[in-house]
Amino acid sequence: MQALAERAGGGAALRARALHEAAELAFIYARNLPLERLAEESLALYQELGEPVGIAHSLSRLGGIARIRSQFALAHAQLEEAAIRFQALGNRWRQGQCYTEWARAAIEEGQYEQARALLEESLLLYQELGDTQRLSWVRYLLARLLFVSQQDQALARQLAEQSLAHFRERGDTPYSVYPLGLLGLIHLEQGELVAARRLLEESLATGKQTGVETDAIELCLGLARLLAAQGDAAAAHRLYHEGLTLLFECHVYKEGVAASLEGLAALEAAQGVPRQAVWLWGAAHALREAIGAPMHPVSRASYEHALAHTRTQLGEQAFRAAWAQGRSMTPEQVLASPSTTRQPAQVRPESPAGAPPSKPVTPPAGLTAREVEVLRLLAQGWTDAQIAEHLVLSPRTVNRHTASLYSKLGVSSRAAATRYAIKHHVL
Repeated sequence: MQALAERAGGGAALRARALHEAAELAFIYARNLPLERLAEESLALYQELGEPVGIAHSLSRLGGIARIRSQFALAHAQLEEAAIRFQALGNRWRQGQCYTEWARAAIEEGQYEQARALLEESLLLYQELGDTQRLSWVRYLLARLLFVSQQDQALARQLAEQSLAHFRERGDTPYSVYPLGLLGLIHLEQGELVAARRLLEESLATGKQTGVETDAIELCLGLARLLAAQGDAAAAHRLYHEGLTLLFECHVYKEGVAASLEGLAALEAAQGVPRQAVWLWGAAHALREAIGAPMHPVSRASYEHALAHTRTQLGEQAFRAAWAQGRSMTPEQVLASPSTTRQPAQVRPESPAGAPPSKPVTPPAGLTAREVEVLRLLAQGWTDAQIAEHLVLSPRTVNRHTASLYSKLGVSSRAAATRYAIKHHVL
């Protein structure tokens, strides 16, 4: 990413544009790269130049980054300023985009009326512009808002179906993941488990193929909850941990981390491990307070029921002590407890011929465990497609891991990465 900026030479305008483009690419493909730094440098250069279009774009990108980092107040400020600037520039399409991003942040903060007003304003803008794709995206966001806030569930389903039909008609496969999964969650809430499972599994499979599995974490949690309800605790446990691993690696969606901890807690309570369940709930509660993301009403009833049952099991004094202990722990610490680290046996598909056996490696240069796996395989000469198949990832996700490890190692090619792997005994 930095190389893109460096190629712009000494021109401030070119460098600002290159930094903005680098931030865009990093946002799409590698969310654990220094997104903020790239966007902030771009904004600073555009401000020096007094370039209003560049300033608006940089603020919009910074607002989007703040949202996925769960920095909602910052997202509000940056997206609101960007929307005002785009309105002054007469760029109504970008103005609407700022409103939708702002609305997504407001939803996670539980500010449902503000979110609805922003989304309805976006609908008006895109209707006037005749942009049917953006209209379908905003309809999906409205459907999700109605669903999580438990307002009009019939309208939520109708809007999700309209959105899905449009994306499928256009062949917008990545976008179809969201309304498809939302329909699965709606069926799940209505107790229609067979239909819910079919929809959720299809949406998650499509998300993995198109590389949007991080953004679809809510669907992963829904499927985990469904599997637990069907008695497959091992598969549910695995899904929760896979989702958490992805969120930790990409440093995004802390509200998703909290929801994952809450799902695991309910699973632990049902498995007869109440103290660990309360630790998880306590840690999730502290995290929600820290980021300002209250639990959505759609999840509240089942949460309160499980909490009350566990409180009765443990007794008030033991419950309070475990809750306080959980609140004092980070998500990583509470997940390291003996109970929550139980791992069910996993069945991997057969590896391509000549696959190196898995072996523990001390991560160098701050690499995650997954990045070490990718580094070791690419150093063996595997293609991205082979790595994706072996690790059960999408090619786009492999690309994201590769870009991240290149950045951390300070290399820019497979050959350089391979030399690093050999020198540091990663193979």
